[in-house]
Amino acid sequence: MGDLENAIKYYQKAQTEHRTPEVLAKLRAAEKAKIQKDREAYINPEEAEKARELGNAKFKESDWPAAVEAYSEMIKRAPDDPRGYSNRAACFIKLLEFPSAVQDCDEAIKRDPSFIRAYLRKAQAYFTMREYNKCINVCSEAMEHDKDGKNAREIQQQEAKALQAQYSAREGESEQETMERIQRDPEIVGILQDPVMQAILQQAKDDPAALQEHLKNPSIRSKIQKLVHAGVIRMGR
Repeated sequence: MGDLENAIKYYQKAQTEHRTPEVLAKLRAAEKAKIQKDREAYINPEEAEKARELGNAKFKESDWPAAVEAYSEMIKRAPDDPRGYSNRAACFIKLLEFPSAVQDCDEAIKRDPSFIRAYLRKAQAYFTMREYNKCINVCSEAMEHDKDGKNAREIQQQEAKALQAQYSAREGESEQETMERIQRDPEIVGILQDPVMQAILQQAKDDPAALQEHLKNPSIRSKIQKLVHAGVIRMGR
């Protein structure tokens, strides 16, 4: 550590006396290495557990800012533990900071794709933001990773809530309003611009029964379900 500190001082002094791109690059590299080394030196599982317990206590007391602070400390102490991010996401939801909650859930999932609690909290954040399509998509991802089905009921309940809210929000929506809403959804626009999907949808217009055959393909089924949820394809009409 001392070597890095001395190197930074040396490069800073050199930059003061004679500024060059080469020295600046070495200074930035040394500073980056020191930050990484400091971060690694701070990792401590025991301290992380203390911070987690403090966060849990503050959460139960409804002291969301203090809980965020405690879970942030846990993340610094155990950056690879998905629980810190997921627990902080729960606090952000309480604080109505939904984009931050989604970001933390993504960090938790990145560290452990089978950590279902993170998917559920991400879905909850999207639901509260009225991003029902995204909520449904996250529920689908959760089901894929819930190998033993332990969380199936909770996932299905969240998905059903989102579908119900979605249909209620669109009740009485005109065709023009539907098209305007669809055009604001990049994912749906992307599916509609896919030549394969365009051919399938055209075929379905001429032969509705053909859609059932395409549903046997998992990738196509997923895209068709998204179009149904978005109101592009209206089943039973």
